[in-house]
Amino acid sequence: MAVVEQKANPPVEGEEEIIHLFFKVVEGLSREAREEFAELFSEELKELITGTAISKARKGQIHLSNKTIINVILVSPRARKWVLQKAKEEALRTLELVERLEKMEKEKELTLEDFMEEAEEDE
Repeated sequence: MAVVEQKANPPVEGEEEIIHLFFKVVEGLSREAREEFAELFSEELKELITGTAISKARKGQIHLSNKTIINVILVSPRARKWVLQKAKEEALRTLELVERLEKMEKEKELTLEDFMEEAEEDE
């Protein structure tokens, strides 16, 4: 029986590391952010995809791939800055929702505990 060796991914350095990190950030962008990206960076996208694809991406009929966005990021400092800012905004929005849900859950738990204490007192 053949044994398949599984090697750990080697550490990524320099430009490769930056691309890898940007790829992770781009993966998390929402559909809306991708549509906005297509709108704002349509000139840069013309070198990578067709005009029809750009138009469809701007309308949300198709969504830009991570690879396409990364290719724009590689040549446009403005796109890099925009992606980082948009990712921060979306992450903060998500964090706010999580905190709100945790607060609601905590209030629910307190209410249940109070209810249980009242039920025990009634017995």
